[in-house]
Amino acid sequence: MESTEIHLAKAHRTVRLDCPAHIASTASLSEIQRFPPFVHWLSALDSNNNHDNIVIEGITIQNVDRFKSGNIGFLKFSTLAYHMPDNTEIPGIVFLRGGAVAVLIILRASADQDYAVLTEQPRLAVPDFRMLELPAGMLDDDGAFAGAAAREIHEETGLTIEPHELVDLTAHTQRGLYPSPGACDEFIRLFACLKHVTPTQLDGLRGRLGGLRKDGEFITVRLVPLDQLWRSTLDMKATSALYLWDQLIKRGGDASNEKNENC
Repeated sequence: MESTEIHLAKAHRTVRLDCPAHIASTASLSEIQRFPPFVHWLSALDSNNNHDNIVIEGITIQNVDRFKSGNIGFLKFSTLAYHMPDNTEIPGIVFLRGGAVAVLIILRASADQDYAVLTEQPRLAVPDFRMLELPAGMLDDDGAFAGAAAREIHEETGLTIEPHELVDLTAHTQRGLYPSPGACDEFIRLFACLKHVTPTQLDGLRGRLGGLRKDGEFITVRLVPLDQLWRSTLDMKATSALYLWDQLIKRGGDASNEKNENC
């Protein structure tokens, strides 16, 4: 077991960090401490104002997974945490993966029908081998939300959209929405774009193959009527984005202004 101490300057506390030898042999404590989602988690922990109610004494690394690039992609650990003042231990399994972006792309080929762009791909965690979702992807270390969203759109659907042409549906939040805060740090920034297309362009997108094959992505583009999106997918990102889009329109937002016509 390799161990070190992490000092939380603002909270005036110290947390022990333990890493079993079989994990430390492939991922050092210093590398783990540089993993961006872990850095942010510790920063958020230090800035939390409830240290009198929740006390974390220790962190034990349980697993480290890497991307094909060799960089750490996912980190799982347990915390030794107590609810005070009764000193009762509370659940503390944490899975770190960082932020992601997703985009509601609305295609308008006529005045009476809009279509939402979905991606169909295998999702082994569910498991569903033809899962329909919004185009989405993980954030890079630079944390550029709109840039990452535009890049994912192009990789998964072939559509080219400039970052400044995206409407941030989660601009009212600090980072985005948390889909599973009971165990995972992932936050999702939701964007939308209204794109005017011709019927020919619309037909050209149906069934289009997308994704990066070298990264194991096997994606097929699917189009569904926007008013049927809520019943066409089990993807919570899609229903959340649809709700936020509707709220934006109801508030008289500029989502359908001329500046979005050429997204």
